[in-house]
Amino acid sequence: MERKLANYLPFIIRDYDVFKALMEAEQPEFETAWAAFNDLLDNQFINTSGNLGLSRWEQILEITPKGTDTLEDRRFRVLTRINEELPYTLPQLRVILETLCGEGNYSATIEEGTYILVVKIGLAAKKNFDDVAAMLDRVVPQNVLYDLSQLYNTHAELGAFTHGHLAAYTHDQLRNEVLS
Repeated sequence: MERKLANYLPFIIRDYDVFKALMEAEQPEFETAWAAFNDLLDNQFINTSGNLGLSRWEQILEITPKGTDTLEDRRFRVLTRINEELPYTLPQLRVILETLCGEGNYSATIEEGTYILVVKIGLAAKKNFDDVAAMLDRVVPQNVLYDLSQLYNTHAELGAFTHGHLAAYTHDQLRNEVLS
């Protein structure tokens, strides 16, 4: 939104050169203040936080960011830590995974009659695999084993594409990447 200080002046003095010059001189200072206010507001919410806000959350949660992390990677890691709740149930774990991986990008089941939790992460969320593993290490009870793996494209999913479309990809890409 563009805000010009001159627009806040009473109409009777807007045409005077002195006031025009004064408003032009002060305009950069107010733009800096408005930008700082917007950054402060954005940093109040993790989904819109910038470097400063995420750094504060990382310090509070004792998270060390990697040098190659993007802001999205850092947001994901902070959200992962905040969404951990103990004790949890399988439905609660599914809510956490949906928040972290997105709807339909995971599966979580317990093998019947066992204490084995099977979690599979979809291709759309594969860059978050290590963070999900770290989260499971922290929240899964000690008497439950977990098996974390990557979901890959299946023949049923690839059947929706023509052979000509699939020929543009390598076998590795067909198996490991989200196709559009």
